[in-house]
Amino acid sequence: MKVLITLCLMGMFYLLAPPGAVGQNNAVTISGLITAEDSNDGLPGVNVVYKGTTTGTTTDQDGRYRLSVPNANGTLVFSYIGYATQEVSIGNRTTVNARLVADTKALSEVVVVGYGTQRKKDVTGSITSVTADEIKNQPASNVETLLQGRAAGVQITQSSGAPGGGLNVRIRGGSSINAGNEPLYVIDGIPVYNNDKDPSGTSYGTFTSTNALASLNPDDIESIQVLKDASATAIYGSRGNNGVIIITTKRGKNGRTNVSYNAYYGTQQAVRKLDLMNGTQHAEFLNDWAEASKITKPFADPKAIGAGTDWQDQIFRSAPIQNHQLSVSGGNGNINYFVSGNYFDQQGIVINSGMKRYSLRANLDGKITDKLKFSQSLTYNRTVTNSLPLANAGDGNIRSAAERAWVTSPTIPVFDATGQYVNTWYGALKPESPVAALESTYSQVSGDNLLGNVSLDYQIIEGLTFKTLLGVNLLNRGLDEYYPGATTYLGGLFNGLGVLSSKRVTNILNENTLRFARVINEKHNIEVLGGFTWQREKDLESATQVSNFPNDRLGVNGVGGATGVPVVTANNTEWSLASYLGRINYQFDDKYLLTASFRADGSSRFGSGSKWGYFPSFAVGYRISEEPFLKNVIVINDLKIRAGYGLTGNQEIGSYQSMARLVTNAIYIFDNKLASGSRQSSLENRELRWEKAAQYDIGLDLAILNNRLKFVFDYYQKTTQDLLFTINLPSNSGYSTALYNTGSVENKGIELSLDGTVIDKAFKWDASLNFARNRNKITSLGRNASTTLFVGYPAGVIQGYIYEGVFHNQAEIDAQTVQKGVVPGDARYQDVNGDGVLNATDRVILGNPLPNYIFGFTNNFSYKGFNLRVFTQGSIGGQGNRLAALFNPADVSSNKSIDLVNRWTPSNPNSDIPRAGFTNWLAPSTFTLQDMTYVKIRNIQLGYTIPAKAIPFLSSANVYLSGQNLFTFTKNYSGYDPDGGMNYPTSRTVILGVNIGF
Repeated sequence: MKVLITLCLMGMFYLLAPPGAVGQNNAVTISGLITAEDSNDGLPGVNVVYKGTTTGTTTDQDGRYRLSVPNANGTLVFSYIGYATQEVSIGNRTTVNARLVADTKALSEVVVVGYGTQRKKDVTGSITSVTADEIKNQPASNVETLLQGRAAGVQITQSSGAPGGGLNVRIRGGSSINAGNEPLYVIDGIPVYNNDKDPSGTSYGTFTSTNALASLNPDDIESIQVLKDASATAIYGSRGNNGVIIITTKRGKNGRTNVSYNAYYGTQQAVRKLDLMNGTQHAEFLNDWAEASKITKPFADPKAIGAGTDWQDQIFRSAPIQNHQLSVSGGNGNINYFVSGNYFDQQGIVINSGMKRYSLRANLDGKITDKLKFSQSLTYNRTVTNSLPLANAGDGNIRSAAERAWVTSPTIPVFDATGQYVNTWYGALKPESPVAALESTYSQVSGDNLLGNVSLDYQIIEGLTFKTLLGVNLLNRGLDEYYPGATTYLGGLFNGLGVLSSKRVTNILNENTLRFARVINEKHNIEVLGGFTWQREKDLESATQVSNFPNDRLGVNGVGGATGVPVVTANNTEWSLASYLGRINYQFDDKYLLTASFRADGSSRFGSGSKWGYFPSFAVGYRISEEPFLKNVIVINDLKIRAGYGLTGNQEIGSYQSMARLVTNAIYIFDNKLASGSRQSSLENRELRWEKAAQYDIGLDLAILNNRLKFVFDYYQKTTQDLLFTINLPSNSGYSTALYNTGSVENKGIELSLDGTVIDKAFKWDASLNFARNRNKITSLGRNASTTLFVGYPAGVIQGYIYEGVFHNQAEIDAQTVQKGVVPGDARYQDVNGDGVLNATDRVILGNPLPNYIFGFTNNFSYKGFNLRVFTQGSIGGQGNRLAALFNPADVSSNKSIDLVNRWTPSNPNSDIPRAGFTNWLAPSTFTLQDMTYVKIRNIQLGYTIPAKAIPFLSSANVYLSGQNLFTFTKNYSGYDPDGGMNYPTSRTVILGVNIGF
């Protein structure tokens, strides 16, 4: 015990003693300039340590240092992130300069973590890095697209292929059922959650919100770090439950001014078309349907119609895409700067859709005094999006953009004999000309976004720094929407329908952190971080919906002449979050690693007695490669095992969910007169608290063959408890649902990453592969008596009937007693429970919407000035439903899949596809089930770097040809794209681009 106490006291003395306090009998002051090998500009922030002691300092913004050392016969050690450590003997000199050599290996292994940076080899958590080189020259309107397939365990699916359309991002699976599942984004230190930031459309669900992150310019991104396990994300506490994506934008560096211009132009087309019936085939189907329904056949001669109208060709188009970026960067030691301007224009592949983005960025770093530094990141973005309905919403009066292409019968021409659009057809429930409706509908959302921060760093004493940051995220968005009475079904119902709405979001952030770092005897590296943060957001939204316009000429601008009763709505919400955080990083002998963090979050969204949540984490690492028995093994460069455990939370439920809320549109009758009033719409829940996830992670990092081959493996298990779950209430309570903490979900899986240089000669070949498997299941439903969620299965499983073909003849019908009233050609389903009756109790779980595996595979080939990159991404397993309307033989309101041409008919009695007009249609079933497996050639890019001497006034020049979503391989998938939705097809893009440096 005495020995332990003595060691602790000695450690505290070395830790707290001022630099140079140990042994200064013959102190000498040394000064000098530290530069890079290839530049005369000083390097700021270089660590300078007198070898064998704790005495040290860092260089100033000019790369200069002054250090008092015990004597002039020792050695100085210079270390800097991205450069090889260098030792220089003092040799009785008072001036010691050094030129550091860039260490490309070290540069590639510096990662951004929460509230700081770390060397990759010191990281104990699970973090994946995506650099600017990996994502440059990619035609993308948002950051999520750049990540797709590039980080193990990150699944990104498109809910829409529309410009600015939404994407779903899941890191290690979905952790919640009713609360948010999106990760937290941290953009230059500002936490941003990608939820709906658009104003509302009409009350009929006409508008689908755009991607809130579409306003961020991808060309400004320097790196993306994906924090996946609790050790890495717990520092963000309440919002780390679904992972954290840290986005760092480009900044200026010391040296001459660099001017660069990047541009590309390309064209887009739908990845594929649906295989639908042509005019003759659909006419024959409608005749069969009419005959089965015992009504007059609508077409006397189906063959006379021929191919008819291909509505997909009428609605989809080839659309241009272009991007232009001009940036200026540099620095002189006192101030470094990066300034850029960007213009992005993506026209949609569906007529009358598209998005434009205008961006300005200014990032500055500099020093006020030797101890006081400032940093500023500021970007302004304006987006203008021509939007289209992307889903059947509201009362079903609105069709999605793509739905119009397959709903409309090909038997109908675009124009009638007089040149007018044809607005009706056989079986149409909501007649309108798809082309006229899309061209005349006006739905434009425009938005301004100011995102930025300013911070100050003050060095109190050597190794102790205080940082304060003030950030803002300001959004101002407006929506103008109009459905003409003459050309749209919905507009015709209301003689013109329009809405004017706006939304203002003000988000303010303040962070204050204190960081202490000290190296003791060259073996003990200690970093302690502590801080307090505060964030508040206020949302103001208003909308005015009007109808009964005098005409369609002015569109929504004619609102002043509309005579319909206006519907006015307004919402004012706000939330705030206060947090205390702390973290300790400790490395001993570059071998033993320890990270511990703690965060306490208080959220306004929870009950009065449950606002605070506490989120600790702990992780250790062991670099086995530093052991003597492995140090001399030339083939192994790095071998590290790591393990971590921690808690994270989730608060994404919206505001005021714990309170009893009122609605003010209640109508009552007093004295035989209508009177407006209020009523309570939800129950109070003072105990509503944090949804928490406990996660452990075990990982291995390996680098061999002079770092030519790197391997990363992770196994994890995450259990989310106290789910923020919407449960059904008894009808006699007066309420239908309520939000409670109940139930649990489990995710567990493995992740593999493999990076290597296959050939490293004049011809070079680099390859990168990532692979992940996640298993998600509900482990408890708690108080929720759901009929669509099942313990042991993930949310969203497909439940339905087992399809057994059709009754081919009357003999097969007579041989069974389960299905009554059927005739030859009707569908046959399995009586699963064997009770002799076909009903809802015969439904079984048919499929899992989640894939078994996801992967990404990148190959880079280079020879002299040429470079070829091939990026493949895929998803293996998982099931989905085929679009029911296209495969339902009982439906007459839309076109049909080409598969139904082979339906049962008296002349085709051996078919296993039901006859037209069949009415005993049960879905979902194994008939509508389809495999969602796909492999995509996500990107192929061929580039050429023009020699610098070829064009004297240029410092660099590169031209490239790039193709996006070129090929998709699936197992008979019937939709547009297994990676996207059915509401707006994804696009195949080919672009030609150039990067020029001056």
